[in-house]
Amino acid sequence: MERALRVHVETTGSTLTGWDKQETQKPTAFMMMTKFAAVLVLKVGPSRQLAQPFSAVQQAYLRALGVLATSFTLAPYG
Repeated sequence: MERALRVHVETTGSTLTGWDKQETQKPTAFMMMTKFAAVLVLKVGPSRQLAQPFSAVQQAYLRALGVLATSFTLAPYG
């Protein structure tokens, strides 16, 4: 995960928000995990939804990892 974040930063020339809302070119997996610690997924009947929409920082980390936001709300098949 950390490697994917750092490769994204390097190849795009962008930064990600790290500690104390400072931009970093060396994001860590722990930094990313702290950004998602408060995410709540609610199951309402058969569907799932986020308690609050993702913040811009969270969306940036998801993009860096190549993970779709719907990964949190679409139920796995099988």
